[in-house]
Amino acid sequence: MINLPSLTGLRAFEAAARCGSFVLAGQELGVSSAAVSLQIKNLEEHLEKKLFVRKGNRIYLTDAGEMMYPRLARAFGELSDAARLVRNERHSRQLVISVLPALADLWFLPRATAFREKTGIALDIRVEDDPVDFEREAIDVRLTYRSALYAGYHHQTLFSDVAVPVCTPAFRDQHAGVDGTLNTIPDAYLIHIRWGPGYASEPLWQEWRRVAGCSEADLSDAGLCTNDISLAISLARRGAGIALVPSVLAQPDIAAGALVVPSPHHLPMKKDYVCVLSNARLESPMVRSFLTVLASG
Repeated sequence: MINLPSLTGLRAFEAAARCGSFVLAGQELGVSSAAVSLQIKNLEEHLEKKLFVRKGNRIYLTDAGEMMYPRLARAFGELSDAARLVRNERHSRQLVISVLPALADLWFLPRATAFREKTGIALDIRVEDDPVDFEREAIDVRLTYRSALYAGYHHQTLFSDVAVPVCTPAFRDQHAGVDGTLNTIPDAYLIHIRWGPGYASEPLWQEWRRVAGCSEADLSDAGLCTNDISLAISLARRGAGIALVPSVLAQPDIAAGALVVPSPHHLPMKKDYVCVLSNARLESPMVRSFLTVLASG
């Protein structure tokens, strides 16, 4: 017989690796952090490998842990999905879709409406930031930016994008010059997006100015700042300033003439927007229909 490790130990390891904490893993599993630590210790002894290293109050996966985690996360996800398919698929005509806030209104809503009209399948739409727990929240599909947080899941690229400056035609006529550098726009009118601590390389006005060949990349005024892309676009649409935003998300306003792109210079978004789901959910006809609508959108 195959000498398999304890399923309890494997579950403790998966939860701790995903949560990044023995305490959070214990809360999820309904046990103490000490119990999680003991289960992982027993697992490490069984495997004769160290899975975590501890530095202060934080834990980090070793090479062995990094090799093991994606496969284990995928296996637990598929076990959960298999049970859910048997339990619910015959009786449910609803998909649970988790959406990054930036995608929800500007990009996803038209596609959700098209899917609903085409299939008649109900959607439970949850607008939330990363990371999400597919198993605990019974999520079928996650739509987000970058996929590094979901090792072991199926990833499907939705689109790649560039960041462009957008403003109203009236704002352009009043403030923008003809050279495409936007040097004549006061810094106070620049609308900034605060991407958050999880992002280190997303487009900033200082970087855009260097690419555009502006005479001065540094800023003399903090301007307007928000952590919501939709709000940044709304501020620009109201004439409050000029925003540097993903072009796909601003496209409806650009197509309608409410916003214009006053410069040819742009910055590439460093990651793709992606659809994330477990491999088991790929077998669901409802999910396949949903992915088809997304691809054709």
